[in-house]
Amino acid sequence: ASNWMSAASLMGLAGIIYLQGYQGLAYVTGWTGGYVLLLVLLASQIRRFGKFTAPEFVGERYGSQGARVIAAMISIAISVIYCVAQFKGLG
Repeated sequence: ASNWMSAASLMGLAGIIYLQGYQGLAYVTGWTGGYVLLLVLLASQIRRFGKFTAPEFVGERYGSQGARVIAAMISIAISVIYCVAQFKGLG
């Protein structure tokens, strides 16, 4: 929950609803639904494989160290972009 309701998401959601009105709620609903879908589809698979991170799961699932490295790089890139939005929300 702390990852979902961060400064970045709080500012983004408020901005979308401010700019688009009730139509912006479709984005909020889709975002929340996406998290639930991710939980239902991916969490059980990761738990079944006994892994804790998405790169570990990808590497084990596809039997490839290269796939694991690519998944880790994607995770790092997403985290950096997310941190930029967090720092922007900090002020």
